[in-house]
Parts: sequence; C-alpha cells; structure tokens
Amino acid sequence: MVLVSSRTSQRWRRLRVTVVVTGALLLALTGCSGETAPEPPPAEPTADATPLAAYDTSGLVLVRGEFCDRVTEGAIAAALGDDSTDEQAWLPGTRLPESRDIGNEFGCSWASGSVRATAWVFAPPITRQRAADFAREAVGKRCERLETAPDLGEPSVAQHCGTGAELTAFHGLVGDAWVGCEISGLPVAGGDDTARVGEWCVAVLEALRAA
Repeated sequence: MVLVSSRTSQRWRRLRVTVVVTGALLLALTGCSGETAPEPPPAEPTADATPLAAYDTSGLVLVRGEFCDRVTEGAIAAALGDDSTDEQAWLPGTRLPESRDIGNEFGCSWASGSVRATAWVFAPPITRQRAADFAREAVGKRCERLETAPDLGEPSVAQHCGTGAELTAFHGLVGDAWVGCEISGLPVAGGDDTARVGEWCVAVLEALRAA
C-alpha cells in the first residue's frame, strides 16, 4: 500500500473544492454492498490517445480495485505534457489528500511542475440512482458544468473550475463503477481543455477495464 503525502503549495489549492465534494460523496457510501469486483486483465492497456467522445463505454466492465500501475507512462506524459516527477496513490480506508475525510476509493495522481493528473474509482458498486445524485451534486463552487462535454458513462458530469491554473474533471458511472478523472494546473486561456482531459479519461478507463 502506498500512503499519500500531503498535497503542497498553491498548485493543490484549486483542487480543494473537488476533493471536498469527492469526500462528501464518499461519506455517503458507508454501508454499500461489498460484492467482489471483476479481476483485472493480464495484458497491459494501450497508450494510444482516443477521444472520449469516440470511446464506447456501453457494456464496459471495470475493476473496482487497484489500477494505478496499469496506467501507461505514455498516457501520463500526454496528460501532463511531460514526464511525471511525482506520484501518489491511496486506498479505501486511508485519508484523502488535502482532506480529513477517510476515503472509500482507489486513487492515484501524477504531477509535473504545476500540472497534476488524477484518477479514482469508488470501491463499492454504485447504483444508477445514486450516480444520478452524485452527478447533480458534484459541481462545486467557482466551477461550471460543461454541458457539451462528452459523457463518461451514464450518468456523468463534467466541470471546469478556477481561473489561471485550471481544473477540468469528468465523473461518471460505467457499469457499477463511479469513476473520476481530472487534470489541474493547465493555464488555459478563456476556457477548458476537455479534449486533453477526455483522452486522459480513456486511458484511465483502459487501465480499469476488466478482461
């Protein structure tokens, strides 16, 4: 198990809103079913960049378990714009980064300079109704819902937060897995970088994909 270190400096301050929202959602999951998740496939996922809008999640089965070492180096470098110089990972039952909440997710993040790419999946299975509630509640303060963004499963929500050092995040239900993928610290002028984050989400889904 890899324990996370505290997120540091200003590059994480704009992520605080999303982390708090995620923590609140996780607290609501106490007592959820503990059914066994599918086993991960033995083969490594590909690193080819695929637009999220072109990626079919219907019928896709994801592993609600550890996946960080299956995210390809190429996908990480593409998300960050450079090779990663910092990696963090966390497991259910450990404290979430920059939060006092105990999480119920498998998650990881990679950073290069001020840019950080993060991904996570809730450990318990999530119903469609619960996911719909999450999608309604996920957009935080100083964030806007990206109505035209491609879907990350069904239901799903995409949001863009901050000014200057930006955060773009996708959350969605794929099968019974509630997944999140986001990139922060991209200095995007006048908007969000949904295409880049969408490709990152595809890489995360490939890492989570069961055999």
